[in-house]
Amino acid sequence: MWELGPDADDPEWHSVEVPFEKTLYEVVSTAEGPYAIGAGGTLLANRHDGTQSPDWEVVLDDGPKTRDNQLRGLDVTDDGKRIWFAGSSGALGCYDVVERRKYDYSSPKEMTSTWEGLAVAGGRGSEKVLVANGSGEILPFSVDGFDENWGVVHKPNHKGSKVAALAAGPDGYGYAVDTSGNAFRTTAEEGWEQIGIVNAQVKFYDIFAGRNGRVYVAAGDGRIYRYDDSYRAWTPIGVTDGTALRAFDVRGEQMVVLGNDGSIYQRDDEQRWQQVHSGTSNDLLDLSLGKPDVAVGKSGTVLQRPRGQTRHEGPSPDGDQYDGRGEYWDGDPAGASESTDGSSGGSTDGGSAGSGDSTDGSASESSSSTDGSAGGSGESTGETTAGTSGSSGGDGTN
Repeated sequence: MWELGPDADDPEWHSVEVPFEKTLYEVVSTAEGPYAIGAGGTLLANRHDGTQSPDWEVVLDDGPKTRDNQLRGLDVTDDGKRIWFAGSSGALGCYDVVERRKYDYSSPKEMTSTWEGLAVAGGRGSEKVLVANGSGEILPFSVDGFDENWGVVHKPNHKGSKVAALAAGPDGYGYAVDTSGNAFRTTAEEGWEQIGIVNAQVKFYDIFAGRNGRVYVAAGDGRIYRYDDSYRAWTPIGVTDGTALRAFDVRGEQMVVLGNDGSIYQRDDEQRWQQVHSGTSNDLLDLSLGKPDVAVGKSGTVLQRPRGQTRHEGPSPDGDQYDGRGEYWDGDPAGASESTDGSSGGSTDGGSAGSGDSTDGSASESSSSTDGSAGGSGESTGETTAGTSGSSGGDGTN
């Protein structure tokens, strides 16, 4: 067997050019394609699905209140039609991806510190939102149309640790992790309760909440910590040999995790973790599994891959499908690119070309509880409903 190294195969993930060279912090998938936020209040989007050039374009370059505030938190409504973003100096706003209009909600309740994380549950016009600042305070609020109702500020840790990430589960609970190794869940009576993580003693970076009270947390020790509400216990899952896990997402039975220096790890349906070639050494800070899958990071790095197709799949020049081992003949002697007179539109050197379309559908919606707590889209490995990872969450208070 020839030893050609990890770069021998073409990568599933490929780098795309964007009109932005500064750091991109977060990305989400919407009804109109992926959107990402970055330094200087910049909002980028790929609204063309690869059909126009350039694919990515700058939507906003000065934040929600036109003051170039850096944006750090991003999330999308369950229907994918509105995104919310937050950042420095109390910057807070939303953007309707269908109507292509921006709305400013900055400095709520005269809070002007930097927002570090944000989470949204519900559809456009009926959102419930959590937003957290660098002091560990979390502000819940709801939106009716465009009218906001600010809630009561809570500090789950009571010690000032920064909230690293927020998430919402379809069971109606909101979740948070801080930089001191603590995890919290909303309650209807007391606001927040601590649920672990026992003996972790590491920094947390990201959180994802799925069905049946199952929660995943990405940590700085190369592990994913899984919480099962049925017996209220955490289980460490080894991914790397100690490399910090910066962000991750779950879709169906697939989990994809970002490490340092552009590393990407993936697991499908309880299989072992494998490192996937990314083609970059730039740090990746967030990803969203959608249509397409997108990862973003430092120096304006954007990676994409089509969902539902691996590097070995696609059509051959005559239109038949192959999977890297052989071709599946469709029974038609004149393929998709051949004419009946024997001429062919394919290449003459025997090579194959073209790629198949993504087979993945849009992410499903999530539910909200009836006690006033917000639910968010979420999914754990081995389940069937798609969700988002990163700073997504819900409000469990009335």
